[in-house]
Amino acid sequence: MELVILNREEKKKATRQNIINCAVELFSQQGYASTTVNQITEHAGVAKGTFFNYFESKEEVLCDFQLVLVTEELSKLRHHPGPIIPLVREFLMEMVRRLPGDRSLILALFQSTLTHQKLLELEKTKNDSFKQILADIITAAQARGEISPAMPAEIIVDLAVQTYDGVLLYWGKGLGDEKLANQMAFTFELFFKGISA
Repeated sequence: MELVILNREEKKKATRQNIINCAVELFSQQGYASTTVNQITEHAGVAKGTFFNYFESKEEVLCDFQLVLVTEELSKLRHHPGPIIPLVREFLMEMVRRLPGDRSLILALFQSTLTHQKLLELEKTKNDSFKQILADIITAAQARGEISPAMPAEIIVDLAVQTYDGVLLYWGKGLGDEKLANQMAFTFELFFKGISA
């Protein structure tokens, strides 16, 4: 019985991820505004009802895909025994590499979140778990002498999230370096210098 439940949970997770992947692919190819839920379900090979079992709208897919990915990946760093800063830096750049390199899609992410109250609440809720994981990592780095203990971990985390969102919004508006990865790397190089012990 346990095996059946596990397989069912794995299948649900795979279906959800498939919908997210197909939606992001379509958003990148034809633009966020031009992509419909029907196109997403057709591309993902699922029924419309299946889509709505996981998401209320295409806006929720867009909001969800990055936060879930970031939280899952970051949680792997929590108990790493070695230096933390290089891992967080590499993690950050890997997350940026996984984002579509499309300024209009990044801007659509912000627009959809800011114009839908439910998405704003969803992002706040998901940000809470992400921020707690990151705070644990920062606290560990402070204990090891990598990060200055002058500021509480929770404040450093808030500043990191603000910096990340700021870079995405700035770049999405057509400003900064042509490549998002370069823009993020430049900005966080200064950020990491500012919090180093």
